[in-house]
Amino acid sequence: MLRPFFGVQLVTGSAQPVFGSAVTAAVTPPPDPFSNQLGPGSNETQCSLTVTSTKGFLPGDRVAVGLTAAFKPGIVAAGSIPDQGTVKSITSATVMVVQGLKQAHAATGEWCVLNEDAGEVRIRFLGSNVLYIGVASTVSATDSSVIEVLAPGNLFDTTSIGTTQSDQTSAYWGYGTSADSFVAAFKQV
Repeated sequence: MLRPFFGVQLVTGSAQPVFGSAVTAAVTPPPDPFSNQLGPGSNETQCSLTVTSTKGFLPGDRVAVGLTAAFKPGIVAAGSIPDQGTVKSITSATVMVVQGLKQAHAATGEWCVLNEDAGEVRIRFLGSNVLYIGVASTVSATDSSVIEVLAPGNLFDTTSIGTTQSDQTSAYWGYGTSADSFVAAFKQV
């Protein structure tokens, strides 16, 4: 099944996750009420995460939450990897309840990125300039993470390889001219 994410998204003019939303309010997950900790072996607690938009997220989705710098595969320090959680519910257009987060998150400079396995990823560019698609948050016109440059109307479509789900939605980032737009979707088996 091809699953849409968000609908038509606006390009921000800086690197942004294709399947994500900016965190807009600080949050600190509450500790396990029994152990008073958030580490391994503790019960996973829930917190309300405020983002620009919850469009595209569904209950049960896995998410990665962290600073832009945390989404650079292979060069992120072990202590800086994105926090992981599961969407339990969507409570409004900008708030979702997430279970399992272990770290505090700031009101600016952080992202909530869909972290689902995918057998295929599709991105259609609707703008009038170009959209750079990369596999790291460093994506730009000169970055080595660029895997595609989309002209207006073009489609980026990873090839499905049978029943495997070799793609990760959190890996896809875009960079382009502010106010251009794109549509993204992914397929799961």
